[in-house]
Amino acid sequence: MNRFASFAAAVAFAFVGTTAAAATCVAPTNVNQLATEIAAGLNQSRRANGEAPLRFNRKLGQAAMVHACDMGVNGFFDHRGTDGSRPQSRVQAAGYDDCIVAENLAWGYPRSEQIVNGWLNSPGHRRNMLHPRIEEFGVGITEGPKGPYWVLVVGKQC
Repeated sequence: MNRFASFAAAVAFAFVGTTAAAATCVAPTNVNQLATEIAAGLNQSRRANGEAPLRFNRKLGQAAMVHACDMGVNGFFDHRGTDGSRPQSRVQAAGYDDCIVAENLAWGYPRSEQIVNGWLNSPGHRRNMLHPRIEEFGVGITEGPKGPYWVLVVGKQC
């Protein structure tokens, strides 16, 4: 899991450094810890429900971070980006050849366990997290005026 956390942070900071909004898109200082906790909660939930754990995918992580930055910088909360993008178009723009893709969003919650528990208690979000055919995930976390923005993207490549 430490390899995931380091890689997730590298992806987050590499992405933030390459966006036009780089000065205003800020990952939390504890992004490594938060991303690791989301991944652990996601995979623990999958194992507890008889599903295989998911692998981190950097392209899904990039798509998640793109949307987290968009929401944080522009102060909105929606699956549609300010450019009209949807989860599928964002993962495809990141180079992910998706057969299945789903996205969970959250904002304002300070702790990762609140996010995982909230998603698990919402039928649609739970279905995304526990879908038997998904194999990979990515996480994006940014600071925003309403608190942290959390994006989980799950998918399966074709």
